[in-house]
Amino acid sequence: MESAIQTHIGCVRQTNEDSGAIRRLDNGWVLGIVADGMGGHQAGDVASQMAVEVITKHISAINEETPDAIQSKLNEAIQLANEQIFSYAATHEECRGMGTTLVLALVNEQYGILAHIGDSRIYRYCCQDGELHLVTRDHTLVNELVKNRQITEKEAAVHPQRNILTRALGTDRKVKADFNVLNWDPQDILLLCSDGLSGKVNADSMKEILQSQSLEHMVNTLINRALDSGGEDNITVVLLRNRNGLKE
Repeated sequence: MESAIQTHIGCVRQTNEDSGAIRRLDNGWVLGIVADGMGGHQAGDVASQMAVEVITKHISAINEETPDAIQSKLNEAIQLANEQIFSYAATHEECRGMGTTLVLALVNEQYGILAHIGDSRIYRYCCQDGELHLVTRDHTLVNELVKNRQITEKEAAVHPQRNILTRALGTDRKVKADFNVLNWDPQDILLLCSDGLSGKVNADSMKEILQSQSLEHMVNTLINRALDSGGEDNITVVLLRNRNGLKE
């Protein structure tokens, strides 16, 4: 498994409220995770860091289990992170109302389990057909309006309330994550990102960049493209490439 990660504060923000990590686990499993905190200085960054730390610690080892069993273990980790963030915010006045988005991918060379909460995203670049597919569905107010056919996709892109989340980690006592089972092929790439990237770099540009050879070059180019487009938000990118059957 090949991987790369980069985070950037952006051009405007005073702090980086994004967090991300890549962890290599037992039996060839790799965990990629991105969290985009909210709540302001000393709150959003706390929430995102707690999410990454709690989940990566809880998923320290994966045995050869079924997808259902792995999903259950991931959900346990997510619920634990939610409880700890919620409890911390309740006892620290400066962190009241803090929360974070979450996207994660736990993969091996055959398949993986994906989870998400909020508007951070996971894309899959399919090497075989050269297409980029959005795997997750944003938990936002405007996405609900689009689903209910109250506004169009084009209207959603410029809607003044497009950043309002309908679901986040740590803002309520319980949270529901959406899960997907991924079946992927050699050289396919997973792109996990905060909306600092997806809000500034369109899918066609992402696809073009993901046709490069080096993951490090891809990550740098994606970050720089978002910065060149304004970089008003923090930007975090995780890339995972399936090297099954290929020489490392």
